[in-house]
Amino acid sequence: MRKILITGGLGFLGQHLVHFIRQGYPDAAITILARSHKKFFLEDFSEDANIKIVYNTDLNDPSTLQRHLSGIEIVFHAAAMISFWRKDRKALYRSNIDGTQNLIDLCLQYGIKRLIYISSTAAIGYNNNEDIPADETFKFKWKKAYMCAYMMSKYLAEERVKATVQKGLPAIIANPSTIYGPGDTRIFPLIDNLKAGKVPVMLPGGFAAIDVRDAASALVTLIEKGRIGENYLFTGGNYTYAKVLTTIANAAGASPPPKTMSMSIGPLLVPIISLMETLSPQQPKLTNEIFSMGFKFRYYSTRKAEKELGWEPTITIEQTFRDSVEYYNKRK
Repeated sequence: MRKILITGGLGFLGQHLVHFIRQGYPDAAITILARSHKKFFLEDFSEDANIKIVYNTDLNDPSTLQRHLSGIEIVFHAAAMISFWRKDRKALYRSNIDGTQNLIDLCLQYGIKRLIYISSTAAIGYNNNEDIPADETFKFKWKKAYMCAYMMSKYLAEERVKATVQKGLPAIIANPSTIYGPGDTRIFPLIDNLKAGKVPVMLPGGFAAIDVRDAASALVTLIEKGRIGENYLFTGGNYTYAKVLTTIANAAGASPPPKTMSMSIGPLLVPIISLMETLSPQQPKLTNEIFSMGFKFRYYSTRKAEKELGWEPTITIEQTFRDSVEYYNKRK
């Protein structure tokens, strides 16, 4: 019987991950660590005798974690803070870096056989080349991303994991791209605004995206496969913002924004957006990190995962957003 622990197992990706683990390993004993109660949107895991859910756990308070690691073989570290507001830098670092350090220290202490750290393509950086997707060997110049607190937090957390691998921690790093799919409530405001015609323009860049079910299936392959200390990029495809917004609008029965902003406007507006963010007492809807990334091409290759893990995405972006809108309609 596999004994698996998942931090963040009640989150958007976490619940899909639990679902896929149950399919592939029906006899696995799964422990889910969660900070608070969350709604089950796939199935009620509390009805499964093989699943134990532990609430009120905190990565920055190891005493709430350690007693649940005894006997565990595999740890999925999915818990993380996501914010693109510069003023959240301290909280991002505390959650994503310090919290990860606490967990990997415990994994060493308890002799965990495999830690699967769920990072992000954000930690890889970007080459801003729509013709040559970045892969796991890409070396990003992190000095130019200092203002991007979320990117920095994920990169520095990865560095902590890699450093601990040198001390004997059997860890693998997964780097999924931007995740969409059923269960994601973060897309609801965008759907609302598209339906109301409140999205006047599209940004000119592009990014990688993946369906949450493809991301979860990719993570499950790492239970048996993958080389210790290695990164694996997972994406369903590389798309322009125009393609993504048009696909969401079509799924929602709305009209896509009529125009795409000129690439040359970005450098002129970024300082203004940055100043507005700095002066804002509350997190603005449009931060400098979100806006500036809209003028970049953050494309990635999955060739390594396909070759070494035998994994490839199966769900089209059109299906992803049809299912996302269906979930939206059920919740609204």
